[in-house]
Amino acid sequence: MDRFAEYRGRRAGWYGGMDSVLVELGVDGLGSGAPVGLAVTQGGGAVAALLTEHLLPLTLGRRLEAVADIELLAEQLRLATHPYGSAGIAAMARSAIDIALWDLLGRLRSEPVYRMLGGDPSPMPVYATGNDIEHHRDLGFTASKVGLQYGPWHENGRARASDQIIGARARAGADHTLMADGWMGLDVPFVRSVSAALREAAFEWLEEPLPPDDQSGLALVAEVLGDVALATGEHATTHAELLLTARSGARVLQPDIAWCGGITAIRRLAAQLPPGVELTPHLSGTPWGLHVAAALPLVRRVEWYVESEPGEPLEAVQGPLTGGPLPSAGMISPREEPGLGIGVHAEFIDRWAGRAHTINAR
Repeated sequence: MDRFAEYRGRRAGWYGGMDSVLVELGVDGLGSGAPVGLAVTQGGGAVAALLTEHLLPLTLGRRLEAVADIELLAEQLRLATHPYGSAGIAAMARSAIDIALWDLLGRLRSEPVYRMLGGDPSPMPVYATGNDIEHHRDLGFTASKVGLQYGPWHENGRARASDQIIGARARAGADHTLMADGWMGLDVPFVRSVSAALREAAFEWLEEPLPPDDQSGLALVAEVLGDVALATGEHATTHAELLLTARSGARVLQPDIAWCGGITAIRRLAAQLPPGVELTPHLSGTPWGLHVAAALPLVRRVEWYVESEPGEPLEAVQGPLTGGPLPSAGMISPREEPGLGIGVHAEFIDRWAGRAHTINAR
């Protein structure tokens, strides 16, 4: 949207309701202390409406004894959204149900999700997302992804973006891995013009330079980047679109597990990716992202979005969920507790309750 002057640099002016949506799923007949599966996605009131008016009622009374039960329901919910489209907010809604079901099944089995997936909980590298590289280093991260602040629609955008890239390397030092994020705001000529700076500064990848539906443009970007990898997929929410992206030259595929169909969808995708493609889910430092990363060999590292201010620890900023692990010395592991090992901050429930529509899905 930066191509339009009235929205340039003002994502909040057009981004819409992307508030978090919490899903809780439980089972009947086990009493008041029965396990509850949890998940959070985005999409605000639109996703909440899809969940309460259409998808959650389809989960009522369903059997949950095995992974196959989750996989069956995931496919049925995908097909049920075809009349209005299974991508976008429908995929977000389905993802939340799927993740909550995996969490619930793990709790019922007294087993962490990564173990149900056949994974290994060994520590994994984690990279920081944000533009304060010095803060990242102080927190123990050894890799950072920075957002490009200039694009083809800004005055002297190419020169300013190149200066930002070279300056980031100077601030990071030679021993710190760097990646750049274009957040769908570039074009092919612009990428060509800054590719030399990306290579000179030894950036590992350029992320999401174009919208996900510009497959021909993404293929051209992959060519002009040379040794710098094309990373993309965050805003692609269907299996077919993600596979096409991987086959169009993306060397790092980045679907968001809470947007593309959940844990079930990401497992299916990983099994069909072409050789040589790294799977690095968007915001994979989430509890579900860590369990998936521990189980899929194609995932070599996970992403942590740094929200704390310089001088503050990561835990200074709290989200709606409790119990998730924090990175330490640039590494992170999933929890050993049953399911995803998470709970909910009561104050977030209170904050959302006034806007929420609820359904008894237990």
